[in-house]
Amino acid sequence: MQDIDGYAKLVEKAQPTYIEAKAYMHVGFSGLRLDFDRMPSHKEVYDFALRLSEKTGYRILDESVDSRVVLLSKLEKPIRFTSS
Repeated sequence: MQDIDGYAKLVEKAQPTYIEAKAYMHVGFSGLRLDFDRMPSHKEVYDFALRLSEKTGYRILDESVDSRVVLLSKLEKPIRFTSS
């Protein structure tokens, strides 16, 4: 989350439709690799997504505070698929 320029270069190269900035979650086997205090808050994830947005021109479309996820895209609004 500190190398914003590196992430911006990846985005520029890949040109994805969506980017999900998401936190490490201290659940399951991941808890054996990293401690709970390594899990970033939603504010930290949002701040990272905001900086990435400013660097890449992608917009923040949505977020989930509980999941610590922020959705970015160059689209004006997300494409929503519905089942028939």
